[in-house]
Amino acid sequence: MIFKQITTRTILFSFLFLILSLSLTAETNKYEEGKVYRHKLANGLTVLTMERHIAPLIYHQLTYKVGSRNEKLGATGISHVVEHMMFKGTSKYRKGEVSKTITDNSGIFNAFTSNDMTSYFEYLPKNKIELAMDIESDRMFNSTFNPDEFKSEIEVIKQERRLRTESNANGLFREELMNIAYKSHPNQNPVIGWPGDLSHITRDDAYTYYKTYYTPNNAFLVLVGDFDTDNIVELAKKYYSGIPKGPDVQDIYELEEQQVVQKIFKLYHVDFATPGISMNFHIPSYDNPDAPKLRVASKILCARSRTARLYKILVTEKRLATVAAGGFGVSKDPTLFSISVKLKEESKIDTVQKIVFDEIKKMQDQPVSDYELQKVKNNFQYDELTTTQKNADLGSRISTYEAFHGWDSYENFKNALMEVTKEDIMEVMKKYFSPEKMTMGLTLPDKNASKLKNRKKAAEENEEEDKNLGVFFYTPSASDCTLENNYNIGDDEIIKPKQIRPLIKETKLSNGVKLYTIEDHLTPTIVVAGIMDTGLLPEEKQDQKWGAGNMLAGLMNKGTVKESYDEISERMSFVPFSFVVGGGTRSFSFSGQSLLKNADELFETGMDILTHPRLDDKEIEKVREDMILSAKNRMTNKSMEAFYYMYNKVYEGHPLSTNSSSEESLKKITKEDLIQLHNKYVRPEHLSLLLVGDIKHSEMEKLAEKYFGNWKVSSNLPSIVKMPVTSPLKEKQIKVFQEKNYTQCTINIGFSPSNEIKEEEAEAVNILNNILAASALTSRMGVELRDKRGLYYGLKSELHSQSKGIGYWKMNTKTAPKNTANLIKGIFEQIKLLIDKGITDKELETAKNHFLGLLPFYIETTDDIAQMVFDSFSKETSLDMFDKKAERIKSVTKEDVIKMAKKYFTLDKFVVVVDGPIEEHSLDNLINEL
Repeated sequence: MIFKQITTRTILFSFLFLILSLSLTAETNKYEEGKVYRHKLANGLTVLTMERHIAPLIYHQLTYKVGSRNEKLGATGISHVVEHMMFKGTSKYRKGEVSKTITDNSGIFNAFTSNDMTSYFEYLPKNKIELAMDIESDRMFNSTFNPDEFKSEIEVIKQERRLRTESNANGLFREELMNIAYKSHPNQNPVIGWPGDLSHITRDDAYTYYKTYYTPNNAFLVLVGDFDTDNIVELAKKYYSGIPKGPDVQDIYELEEQQVVQKIFKLYHVDFATPGISMNFHIPSYDNPDAPKLRVASKILCARSRTARLYKILVTEKRLATVAAGGFGVSKDPTLFSISVKLKEESKIDTVQKIVFDEIKKMQDQPVSDYELQKVKNNFQYDELTTTQKNADLGSRISTYEAFHGWDSYENFKNALMEVTKEDIMEVMKKYFSPEKMTMGLTLPDKNASKLKNRKKAAEENEEEDKNLGVFFYTPSASDCTLENNYNIGDDEIIKPKQIRPLIKETKLSNGVKLYTIEDHLTPTIVVAGIMDTGLLPEEKQDQKWGAGNMLAGLMNKGTVKESYDEISERMSFVPFSFVVGGGTRSFSFSGQSLLKNADELFETGMDILTHPRLDDKEIEKVREDMILSAKNRMTNKSMEAFYYMYNKVYEGHPLSTNSSSEESLKKITKEDLIQLHNKYVRPEHLSLLLVGDIKHSEMEKLAEKYFGNWKVSSNLPSIVKMPVTSPLKEKQIKVFQEKNYTQCTINIGFSPSNEIKEEEAEAVNILNNILAASALTSRMGVELRDKRGLYYGLKSELHSQSKGIGYWKMNTKTAPKNTANLIKGIFEQIKLLIDKGITDKELETAKNHFLGLLPFYIETTDDIAQMVFDSFSKETSLDMFDKKAERIKSVTKEDVIKMAKKYFTLDKFVVVVDGPIEEHSLDNLINEL
């Protein structure tokens, strides 16, 4: 009995211990990494958290459920005004201190207002996240809305409106489209507001609006990153729970009355080079059961893909357009389904419009194929696995869906999309796509605009297309950023990044190809990328066949000996996977990606594309036609004409300027030329290969050996012709390109090129740019020229290099015509002042700490690390370059910074070009003052 009693007690004790252990384990692991959890504070603030321990960073986004949809006529733009005013200070954080505090602590931040939401976000090292909470909780309740600041900020917003809408062809078109398409819904009004309303809104109006909507019970906080959930929720309570609940805000009543007439409008603008069509149809909001059906229909009809129906017929087959794409975005309210087509110059609008409606009619009357339907679902699942790897991307997605219909709605949408049937698609196509209820906008070249000249040279884009039309981001003032404060970080507080060189394995395949592998277990994917150094192609120079290398690269994507372009495109789209060849100027490169289960198909297809391109006669002519069109239309507006005048002056007589393709050179290239180039340069001897995947290094090596190891090498290698050195500019010059259709002037400045740009100088160059011009918040130009004198809204400044060791310093900005001369003088005055007087110890220390704190952001994901490795192939830098970056930053001296300034800012040799509504010779005398 004694033995039996002991055994029973032992078993009972063991059982209780097991239960306790399981309970503690469950408690420890109650928050699963990568999942969203919802918390609620007593004052109504919702907190959504997601742990992700991929990098020592935390993303913080505070969103207020208010936007332009909440505004009334007479006060349009007030949400955006309040967004700006909340940057203007509290009793704790004076004007400018928020921007400086976050920047000095290596944070990334901004804010935006849209139709449906207003958000403030910060992305910080994890040991600095309390700064974001302190700042946001403070301005949620304590923003002062200083009357003088309000007056000046209204003028800033008016300037922003002129820049983003009135002087922007796409912005102007969108504003007119929304105003015409809607007749009884607030979406008809611009987020930034009508000009008259901006002049009418008072400080008290804005402050009352702030106290009504910008409250904890009308807000939610999203946190994503490297934290313990319990701890960060306690921090949220610490900073936010003391804010009193605001008034109960009722959701507005909104109803867009049914459109009963077809609406058509035309916009003529100098910046439209060819005609365009935008066809718009009213559809329900994202939480409507029809939304997933419409999403699938949009992918079949008008995805930005060559396998979508409209792209296939308009761009690929009939060659009537260069772009055919469409769809709709996430929204709280009913929205517009837009189909946009950019026509070729000779194409007829009526013809294109008829084809679009013919394709819509087919989808209304005939079921889509099982193949098309499954292809969309395959791609959706693929995108779910491979996109939004960064904390900020995830945080932004969570915030968007939570603001509109709750984060849970996203899961409902995903599930519903996977259940969409062919009958569902026919149903929604009939229900929403009626020509009689369409709003169509036509974008047309201004017939009265001046004709563009000199269209034969270009090598790059000067300005990116605005991708955020309808969403207005805040650009903070630089005022008071020079004030001393207590928030600068010391070296001991900076989180050091992980070393990346130990993550990279280096080996050689049996044929000598250099292989680099990186394990990435975040997603079940495999990525392959490679670069083959060719140097300059003497074949292009010999017969003036500029563009032959680019043509070959383009054609290698147009099918293989075994498969036509259509066949291979459809297979890639269905599986899905990607493999793209690029380059042709000094190198050929390629990259591909697939789910791990499709790795063999990716590699087999990729090798076939590289080694057996079809070079089909018809495809050659199509590519030639597209390249000729591109060569003719490289400079689509006066700004581009001005920029390339400067660019070609900087590189005058150098291949970077002279080796651009033209209609004449492209017509000379034969099929035999392309075959010879392929046989000579698309070779494994100079190949550097990178694999990143959810498998071990040894498995990636086997995969690479299987497909790339058998690529036969040759002893008869072509010699690599290196880029020649540039010649310095001979003088300083200012040239005006008059364009009376513009409302502002664009200024581009190019200094004399250098042949000795060194990687080890990068840290000193970055610090120089940070102190002088790059930051609108703390840079000298930002403070003196932007904030104090109001001469510009934004300025781009960089040391630009297109070839190893060769490049030039360039600056780009916009200003009112009356300010043009003063801004140019101001820029040169600030450069001279820095060179003559140097920089302060405080400026150097602040810039160093800023860049040291940013290091973890550069390697947040394995993709970031992989990109660094791939860049090292072309830059010919060592793989431990990043690991030594911190020491190089710390070693920069004030003398190093001034040395870089003297080296790259050649004050006696530069080119300044200005385009805008000023007289051609109005700046001739300015050259003597610089």
